[in-house]
Amino acid sequence: MLTADKVREGVLSSTTLPGLIYSIMRQRQTGVLTLSGETLEKSVYIQKGRPVFAASNDRDDRLGQIFFRAGQVSLEGLTSSLERSIRVRQRLGTVLVELGLIEPHDLVEGVRSQVRNIICSLFQWTRGRYRYTAGPLPSEEVITLKLSSADIILEGIRRIESWDRIWEAVGGLDATYQMTGGTENRAEDLKLSLEEWTLLSHCDRPVPLGELCRQSSMKDFDICRLLWALMTLGVVTKGASLT
Repeated sequence: MLTADKVREGVLSSTTLPGLIYSIMRQRQTGVLTLSGETLEKSVYIQKGRPVFAASNDRDDRLGQIFFRAGQVSLEGLTSSLERSIRVRQRLGTVLVELGLIEPHDLVEGVRSQVRNIICSLFQWTRGRYRYTAGPLPSEEVITLKLSSADIILEGIRRIESWDRIWEAVGGLDATYQMTGGTENRAEDLKLSLEEWTLLSHCDRPVPLGELCRQSSMKDFDICRLLWALMTLGVVTKGASLT
């Protein structure tokens, strides 16, 4: 039986998920984080702080649809592959390769895209429950991928379009932002544009959100969303007003 310290569970709020995922990754934990709603359930498999796999009961998250939407597999090919996968009880990806519909390297990239999409889709959740169970992963079910935890957090928050959620996280034109110590080590794994790096460089001292918006050529919406991501990753901290 799992002890209490190996299980964390609770109710999601509008800003819960990014910090929850990163807290698990930052501590280099291994376990499974499961989010459940009324009908959907999605799980992220984390190994030593890195997301390595994800599973979902959402039909839109199925691997076959990754290749179908990309035009790599036809509707006829997808249908016949699904039927064979069920009949012979093999993974769909294996069947697609065996039928010559995709190459082995396509399968790896397809699974990688599937996992990223499932994880990033979770950042849209504002309702439901979460449960994190620490412990060894079920190796017979998991296809281990090497994904950047920082990159996943950044991409997931970048997909959030709700201004209410973003403002709740960063709100206050007078709130100040400043880079934390050791930022170079934490930021080296991030895929930031030149504009984003320039914005971050302005945070070498406590600087109000309003000033950052005036200084940067980025859209204010994108600035606020980026600051949320950088706060979650511990690259910047939010402080009180300077006045």
